[in-house]
Amino acid sequence: MSVPETFQVGHAQIGTVALLTNPAAGKGSAADAATVARERLNNRGVDVVSIQGATPEASRKLAADAINDDRVDALVVCGGDGLINLALQEQAQSGKPLGIIPAGTGNDHAREYNIPLHAEKAADVIADGFWTTTDLGTMRADAPDVDPHWFGTIACAGFDSLVSDRTNKITWPKGRNRFNLAIVLEFLKFHSLPARVVLDPGTDQERELGDRVTLCAIGNTRTYGGGMYICPDANHHDGLFDVTVMGRMNRAEVVWKFGKIFGGSIRGENGIEMYQAKKVRVEMDGINGYADGELYAPLPMEVEVVPGAGKYLVPRP
Repeated sequence: MSVPETFQVGHAQIGTVALLTNPAAGKGSAADAATVARERLNNRGVDVVSIQGATPEASRKLAADAINDDRVDALVVCGGDGLINLALQEQAQSGKPLGIIPAGTGNDHAREYNIPLHAEKAADVIADGFWTTTDLGTMRADAPDVDPHWFGTIACAGFDSLVSDRTNKITWPKGRNRFNLAIVLEFLKFHSLPARVVLDPGTDQERELGDRVTLCAIGNTRTYGGGMYICPDANHHDGLFDVTVMGRMNRAEVVWKFGKIFGGSIRGENGIEMYQAKKVRVEMDGINGYADGELYAPLPMEVEVVPGAGKYLVPRP
């Protein structure tokens, strides 16, 4: 399956930005990154309005206010992929660009869009004002009390979401080591999961996959977990998800496959299938859906690509 790339690029005059910060991100380094970015933006002639909510709900309200404020030329996030995900709930399809100062432990959004990890250089990208539209994904759970949710990188379910569940329960160690420990703990009780995965449900291209899977990753972009190439050929401009399904495997096979994922070389591996689709339905009993590393809701869920819904400030090609 292929569709022509459809996206726009342009230049915005950046005079004022709202800088949304999560000071706890990156093991506390986000506050320092915000200070560096603010100073650099000021030196480039950009006024900075600093915003920081005491709760995720408060931060989202501040992001919404910034998006709706005509005096603000861009919403800038200083934090990790989770804070970017929060900002997307208000910024998606708004037409106002999103800037990124990477200050998390994963920084998969920044990696995808070649945004420098150094705060001063990332601030220069924002001040330069070059933007591109990009595809985003939406998640919709079957549960009636759960709202649809935007995401920018990868939605997942299966072993990887169990690892995320475990990571959220561990208080030590911090940062990437906590994620690595969660992988080990979940691996010790690993088994493949009964699942139903349907590509493009309700269309002429509908296709149902497998009966037991290790994981299903639905990629708008290529990496998750801080650089794991689970969807190595994903293109955020093509109007399609890349879908990676890891089938039934034993523990030794899972260890081998995850080594390949870290190295970005899973293409052609036995037991790993890759597809493309505009919409994906995933059903797994007792499993949560995640995207951008953040908990969404218990499955089942449907995930759909929305071409051109995002607008990011990025380095000029």
